Amino acid sequence: MEPEEKFNKITKSLTPNKFSRPSLKIKEVKGLVIHWVANTNSSAEANRRYFENRKNGKNNYGSAHYIIDLNGDIIQCIPDNEVAYHTGAKKYKPEVKEKLFNYPNFYTLGIECTHIKDSGEMSLNTYNSLIQLTLELCKQYKIDPLTFLFRHFDITGKLCHKWFIDNPAEWKQFKNKINELLHNNKIKPQQEEQKEIESLNSCSETSKIKKQEKKDNILSIISNRLMNLLKRFRRTRK
Repeated sequence: MEPEEKFNKITKSLTPNKFSRPSLKIKEVKGLVIHWVANTNSSAEANRRYFENRKNGKNNYGSAHYIIDLNGDIIQCIPDNEVAYHTGAKKYKPEVKEKLFNYPNFYTLGIECTHIKDSGEMSLNTYNSLIQLTLELCKQYKIDPLTFLFRHFDITGKLCHKWFIDNPAEWKQFKNKINELLHNNKIKPQQEEQKEIESLNSCSETSKIKKQEKKDNILSIISNRLMNLLKRFRRTRK
């Protein structure tokens, strides 16, 4: 089942600037990239300010579409239809270029996760909101989570998201969880519809059987009556 508590999404767009919000249009949302903020116990707001302050040109390029807070709240810094500088690099892994071409920022949304330990371990609230947000975006953009969910590491080799790199089983479980939720949400109505069809077919079959049984009973009664009449006729002939 999906987590019951819905995350609180807050839109606080960055000021358009060439270092963190270039106002370039995304070509197509093909995948999602999961990051960690690499600053233990820092808030989503603090990380958003860091991206905002890059407009002054002192902290190089960088940003993300979403930042998930320690309490599970989500700040959206950049609209989904604009490019964020979250996976830029001079070189990308060959297998990623096959999926996201020469510049993944044109084809992905970036999600930054706050964390409570230097290992990158997230709070339960952060993790649950990550599941909800990822699920929502996969639904909206028809993303296959088993193929087009990435860690920053998967694209450039950077140690990000550290928790999911050091715990690959957790990463696999996360992707499978999203896929399971998508799969269940997608086929549940079909399953219910199939059950209804099977139920109707079963009722129809039962009705046919009952009709046949009734018909057989009537034929049996008629047959018995004819036999009795025949016996009487033979007795009268003797």
